[in-house]
Amino acid sequence: MVFLIRTAAIDRDSDSSGDLHCSSGMRKKMRLSGLLLLVLTLCLSFANPRELCAEPLHAEEFQVKAAFLLNFARFVEWPAGALVEDTFTIGILGRDTFGSALDSLAGKTVRGRRVVVRRYEDPEDAREAAILFISASEKRVLPRILKTLRGNSILTVGDTKDFGRSGVMINLLLLHKRVGFEINLAAAQRDGLQISSNLLKLAQGVFE
Repeated sequence: MVFLIRTAAIDRDSDSSGDLHCSSGMRKKMRLSGLLLLVLTLCLSFANPRELCAEPLHAEEFQVKAAFLLNFARFVEWPAGALVEDTFTIGILGRDTFGSALDSLAGKTVRGRRVVVRRYEDPEDAREAAILFISASEKRVLPRILKTLRGNSILTVGDTKDFGRSGVMINLLLLHKRVGFEINLAAAQRDGLQISSNLLKLAQGVFE
């Protein structure tokens, strides 16, 4: 398994024969949360788990992270009118470490819109994005970037230490060769974004 998943999201009971059956709590959680299956699907679809556990992760890591960017959109609600009608822009600000992994998202459909991938050097230009990945290269100017983006209902994502605590809404983590994420709920709510409780349950940490 290449993802950090909270085992509390699943409850299983055993009967006297040793067979597993679903508790009512488990059935409810499974109905509400398709994200767990999503995470497992990503694990199987983008790389062999043994390869992902190899050192270093290289391209496979960024394929997984790119897939997370796309699928985060399914568990976030933007304010009415915040998204343009036909396209859904996923952008990266700063040095691009994704390469072709990010471009593979272009043309896919999310929230009824066609995904467009853009790269930015100036945060002023990046205000058109629905999801914006902020590269580690922008760490020194992160406060200025977040100030520029504030009020535009952009889901900000990073993968750099302390980005979540500093105000980036979702920060991807790589711990012991496993990919997880933390969420700055307060930052998201300030910009009118509603993050699904199912996504919050899978976060390694939530800043409120």
